[in-house]
Amino acid sequence: MKISRVIKRIPSWLLVLIITSVGAIFRFIDISKSSIWHDEGFSIMLSSRSPYDIWVGSARDVHPPLYYTLLHVWTSIFGSSVVAIRGLSAIAGIAIIPVGYLVIKRISGKRAALLGALLLALAPFLVRYSQEARMYGLLGLEMAVALYSVVRISETPNKKWPYLVYVLSVTAGLYTHYFAALAVISFWFYFIVLESPKKWKFNKTIFLSIKWWIANIFALVLLLPWIPNMFSQIRRGQGLGWLPKSTIHTFNDTFWQFITFTDARQVWIIFYWLIPIAFLVATAYLIIKDKSEQKYITLLASFSLIPILFALIISAQKPIFHERYFAFAATGIFMLIAIFIDRISSKNIWLFSTLSLIIITTELVGIRNVYGQSNHQMEKVMSHINNYPVQGTPIVAGELYVYFDGSFYSHSTQSLELYTGQGRPNGYGESGLIYDKNVYLDSYNLVQPGTKLWLLGKTGSHTYYDKVPSSWTLIDEYTSGYIEARLYQVN
Repeated sequence: MKISRVIKRIPSWLLVLIITSVGAIFRFIDISKSSIWHDEGFSIMLSSRSPYDIWVGSARDVHPPLYYTLLHVWTSIFGSSVVAIRGLSAIAGIAIIPVGYLVIKRISGKRAALLGALLLALAPFLVRYSQEARMYGLLGLEMAVALYSVVRISETPNKKWPYLVYVLSVTAGLYTHYFAALAVISFWFYFIVLESPKKWKFNKTIFLSIKWWIANIFALVLLLPWIPNMFSQIRRGQGLGWLPKSTIHTFNDTFWQFITFTDARQVWIIFYWLIPIAFLVATAYLIIKDKSEQKYITLLASFSLIPILFALIISAQKPIFHERYFAFAATGIFMLIAIFIDRISSKNIWLFSTLSLIIITTELVGIRNVYGQSNHQMEKVMSHINNYPVQGTPIVAGELYVYFDGSFYSHSTQSLELYTGQGRPNGYGESGLIYDKNVYLDSYNLVQPGTKLWLLGKTGSHTYYDKVPSSWTLIDEYTSGYIEARLYQVN
């Protein structure tokens, strides 16, 4: 009996459950291998506060408060181990798989949906951000649900429940990350181009319908309490200064990150350009060949590409682009790949199997890259400090980058201090959590002579090492990865 016939006899729900379980395994393998790093440490410190203080703290940062609030609730239930903390993102990443299946099944049938679910389960980029205590995995789930609701709205515009799901998922997305707005733009674009202007009719055409406008206005109304904080964050423009401007390479780099999670410049130049271009050509082919009334391929292409292209155009002048902000778009890209494979091999199971195997093998290589790059070692460095024979020695972080994760792993009853020899931070962005705390060390001259002090930082040459007084004696040094701790006798 052929394998394909055996698979056909297995209930769809069971196949999806198996695929989802595979995705869960890959998301939890090595989930605690890499130490909590700076951004995650920020998430943990902010989420440990009360819901009101999370709201206030988020307002001084660059992101909305929903993820931190959910993490607060999550850790109050499941604890604050590394696995538990990252578990929220992992569960969100796992949930994307069945949602993706539902989306593709409405668009292209069961076979494409099963392949798409498998590609989502093994997508290295999605695995990576399912293992990080940040909001990107959650945003991916919220926008996948919003995408499904748009599919159902397009299919049955008179039903009410898809509009409700749309409102809830879009509102949650906007309270999670502002780039959810780019997904909303893609939904509007899809409905606008779905019909020619000659066929537009008030309350008949979806984007001119009362239900669609009410849904979007209601989502905006739900966001109103946060909008003043959002405008304040935009005016400050803080937290994006480290991003580079986009170039002709940025889309290619992002695409390769999505499918292999590697530095794309390391592959042969012909593949570096050919594979992303081939994907765009394949997407164009699907759009041209899509003769369905709903034109779902246009929706999926808009969802996958418009947010990325929009951000790339802006980033040519004002950098706002980082590939991790677009985990939700990556889900759409893998869906498009699955649908393309299914449609060009509709009558050839061997072609379907071969192309699927190539993509799956590429993803598995990418997952290996994800696990191989999990190398942040703050836990080892702080363990050395925590277990040092002389307990209670003050710890000073040389920079904010090591402050939050260092605080997470510290067993000291004293709060870490932050060296501010270059000037105190302004109390916004990441420093918004500590601007009103007594944690600053403005000068090494303020340290009491005759004591010892741990200086925590990164390897290499840094100002906070260079400014250590020559009278201090280095008595211990420990390095793991790119994190370094030095113990000084203060003289």
